[in-house]
Amino acid sequence: MLDILGLMLVLLGSLMLIPGIVAAIYKEPAGVMAFGLSSFITISAGLIIRRIGEKGEVTNKEAFVIVALAWLLATIFGSLPFIFLGLDETDSLFETMSGFTTTGATILTESDSHGYWIINSTAADNSLAHNLILTLFKSPEVLLSGIGKISTSDSGFNNYVESTFYGLLFWRAFTQLLGGMSIILLFIAILPHLGVAGRQLYYVDTSREALTPRVRSTAKIFWGIYLGFVALQTILLWSAGMSLYDSLCTSFTTISTAGFSPLSAGIVAYDSVLIEAILIIFMIVGATNFILHYQFIYKNDFLCYFKDPEFRLYLFLQATATALIVLWGGVDGGVLHRIRLAGFHVVSVGTTTGFTNTFDYAHWSSAANMVIIMLMLIGGCAGATAGGIKVLRVLLIKKYARRELMKMLHPKAVIPIKLNDISVSEGVLISVLFFTIIYLIIFFACSLLLTITESGNQNFDLLSAISAVATCMASVGPGLGVVALDFSQVTPVGKMIAIFCMYIGRMEILPVMLLFIPNLWKD
Repeated sequence: MLDILGLMLVLLGSLMLIPGIVAAIYKEPAGVMAFGLSSFITISAGLIIRRIGEKGEVTNKEAFVIVALAWLLATIFGSLPFIFLGLDETDSLFETMSGFTTTGATILTESDSHGYWIINSTAADNSLAHNLILTLFKSPEVLLSGIGKISTSDSGFNNYVESTFYGLLFWRAFTQLLGGMSIILLFIAILPHLGVAGRQLYYVDTSREALTPRVRSTAKIFWGIYLGFVALQTILLWSAGMSLYDSLCTSFTTISTAGFSPLSAGIVAYDSVLIEAILIIFMIVGATNFILHYQFIYKNDFLCYFKDPEFRLYLFLQATATALIVLWGGVDGGVLHRIRLAGFHVVSVGTTTGFTNTFDYAHWSSAANMVIIMLMLIGGCAGATAGGIKVLRVLLIKKYARRELMKMLHPKAVIPIKLNDISVSEGVLISVLFFTIIYLIIFFACSLLLTITESGNQNFDLLSAISAVATCMASVGPGLGVVALDFSQVTPVGKMIAIFCMYIGRMEILPVMLLFIPNLWKD
């Protein structure tokens, strides 16, 4: 078990060199220092853990522990670049957990003259990476040529200015790309191979064919599809007018249904119908079951999407929510303008991506707010990168409720519940109901807890608390009220609650709960 966790850290540390290279390209010496140091620490920790651990076949119990701990370790070590560049520990953990869980909630509030997110200049000037640069390099010639924005005197570095954070913003988006890939590995490749636990508790689709008998082969297939979509979207966005950097970062966070944008204004900054249309398509792609993509690409089943009851219900929910907000959401402007704003926002929330093409949604009607919160909780499709309860579970609950009503009329009737003409077992139905009930209990409990911890914050009302928990548990990102744009006004304790909600929501609750069951630790 430790061997696998150590290997994960070695890989994570190696990947940290990529944003370090980006920082070098954009002449950010503190960024190069931060990622170099983070990479060294992470790889070293991984090698030590691998040396301590013993190699061997992983049991089902160990697999659950690995799944639960991997995200925590990735968040802790992935937060190092943020810490080294000036963010405090709580904010760094929040931003990193938001990345790896593909949530997209942020605590950043400042931007440069070009609209890109930056860290507060005072915090950046006092950061470890900044001070190491000043301490280690006594003359500008020592530093690699072309890296850094530095004004010097005869005594060496007299005034060091770091005005951009392109490397850090790339890492911020990259964590969401990695998070999406990890979700695919977890919920399509690993958990279904754990027998009853994986099949019934997490991947509740009983109708689709098994793909390959090996986890590695399955992961390669879906990662190929995933990265192919990323490449295609990058090309389309670049062609539509985005810079290559923006296209890459935005594509990383679209297919992963994550929502981080390198620009503080988000998609509003581009003000492009074409870009919004491309994003809508790929947000839906990311929130759609990847097995359908597999069937479309590898099996040439061009009608697979519309034959799938979950996908049909998903589109129906999106269309209905859009119509409700257009008609009663309090959106200003003409009909076409309302359709543009409402349609984009509904897809963004309904896919749990979290992009915004307007800041006015925070002032929409109470009816619109209710629709948005319901979309957050439902989320996207099973077998996708989206969060939430999942449309498939909603579909099965609807079928179960209908069956129970019919049995009240015909007590002796045997009424099977079918999905794609295949009967769904009672075990699957029970696990779906169990998950949904536990999910809602945790949602209400965390909402109450957040309301209590933020009681001293006069601006933090009930809507803010409920939407904050919903957006974090469902991996959406932006909320309503105080957290409509960011979580900067939330207290450190409130941020830790939000971090917990992101984590347990992304893990779909049960792997984390299993850690506290004594039988898991018995031989």
